[in-house]
Amino acid sequence: MSVFLSIIQLLTILLICIYEYKRKYTSVFLWAALLVMFGIPHFLSVLLGITPYGSEVMIKASFFVICFNLVYFITKLIIIKVFPNYKPFVIKNSNLDKPSMKDKVLTSFLFILLTLSLIILLGFIIRHLGSLMNSSWGNLYTLNGELGFRSPLRYANFLLFASAGVALVFRYYNKHLLFYISIGMIVFYSLLTGNRIIILPAIMAVLIPLVFNKKRSISFKQVVLYGSLACITIYTVYSLRLLRIYGGVYNFISDFNFTEVNNQILTMILTGDGELGLRNAFYHFIYFNNYFENFNQGHTYIRLLLMPIPTGITGGIKPPDFAVSMGSAYISDHINPNFSMHPTLYGDVFANFWWFGILFGAFWAVFTYILDKLINRRNVVIKITLMVLLCTVYIIIARGSVYNGLFIGFVGTIIIGSFYIMSKVRLR
Repeated sequence: MSVFLSIIQLLTILLICIYEYKRKYTSVFLWAALLVMFGIPHFLSVLLGITPYGSEVMIKASFFVICFNLVYFITKLIIIKVFPNYKPFVIKNSNLDKPSMKDKVLTSFLFILLTLSLIILLGFIIRHLGSLMNSSWGNLYTLNGELGFRSPLRYANFLLFASAGVALVFRYYNKHLLFYISIGMIVFYSLLTGNRIIILPAIMAVLIPLVFNKKRSISFKQVVLYGSLACITIYTVYSLRLLRIYGGVYNFISDFNFTEVNNQILTMILTGDGELGLRNAFYHFIYFNNYFENFNQGHTYIRLLLMPIPTGITGGIKPPDFAVSMGSAYISDHINPNFSMHPTLYGDVFANFWWFGILFGAFWAVFTYILDKLINRRNVVIKITLMVLLCTVYIIIARGSVYNGLFIGFVGTIIIGSFYIMSKVRLR
C-alpha cells in the first residue's frame, strides 16, 4: 500500500505539471518544484525504505498529498469552465521589434535598480566587514539581525528581486550583452551573500522562454532538456549551500578542489540534505499529529491577511513567524528564538490546518489563477518582469516558505508598479 500510494502521489504531481505546462500557467514552476522537492524524493524514500518515520507516516503523507493535489486540480478545471477566456503566457526567445520609448525608459529604470541593489550590497560589505573576501552568509545574517529594519541589505534584496526580471527583458529584445551583464550581477550578488534563493531570478530568465513558448505538447527531447535543466538547477543550489557551509567565497576558492567539492555536493543531494530534505519536517508533524504549540491555527494565512501591517503594532492579532514555530517543533526546542523550518508547501498547509489543509488545494488553485490574471499585462516589460518575480516566488513557496515568498512578491510588485508609474510620468 505504501509503495502504491507513493506512485499515485507522484503521478498526480506529474499530471498537474503537464496540465499547467500545456495551459501556460506560471504556477507550473510551483508544481515542478514540488515534484523535485517532494514527489520524486518521497517516492524513492518509500521504494527504498529509507525513512526514520515508518510506513504508516509515509502512507499518511502520500494520502494527504494525493487529496490536496486532486482538490487543486478539480478546482482548476472548474475555474476554466467558469472563466474560459484565459489568455496563456507566451514569451518568445527573441523579438525583432524595437521597444517603444516607454519600454526603453522602464527598462532603464529597472536596470538602474538592479545595479543599485548590487552597489548597496558592496557598500554594506566594505563598510561593515572591511573587504569582499570577508563576506559570508553567517556574517551578513548576524549584521542583518543586529541592524533590523535599519539594515540597507534588507532593502537591497527587495530591489534585486523586483528588478531581476530586466535580464529577461534584455534577452527578449536581443540585447545580449546587457542580458549577460544582468545575469552576472545577480550571480555575483548571490555568491557574495551565500543566499541560494537570490540565484533563482537568473535561472528563471533562462527557463521561462523554454517553458512559455507556443508549443503545448511535450516531446521526449523536451523531457530530456527539462530534466537536465532541473539537475543543473539542483546542483547550482547545492553549490551555493556548500558555499555557505565553507563560510564565504574566499574560503571556498582558497581550498578549492573540484573532486572534493563535487563529492560533497553529491553527498548532500543523495542523503536528502538541504532542499531535498525539507519533507522530513512534514513527516515529523504527521508522526506527532501536529501536537505542537501554535499548530492547527492557520497562523501563516492570518499573517498573509495582515501582511502590510508590522507584527509589533497589531497588539498580538498578527501571529509571530510560524516558520519559527515549525522550527521549534522540528528540533524540540520550545524556547528557540530564531531557527525556522520550511517543510514544503504540503508540510506548511498540514501544520497550519492539520488534515483540513487538504481543502486548501482549492485556495491555491484560485489564488494562482488570480495571480496569473493580474500579471498578464499588455506592457511586455511589466509582464516579463512580473513573470520572473512570480515564478521565483513560486519556487520559494514550494519549499514551504509561504509568507516570505509572498512578501517578496508583494513588495516587488509595489516597486515595479511604482517605477512603471514613474516611467509614464516622465514621458508626459
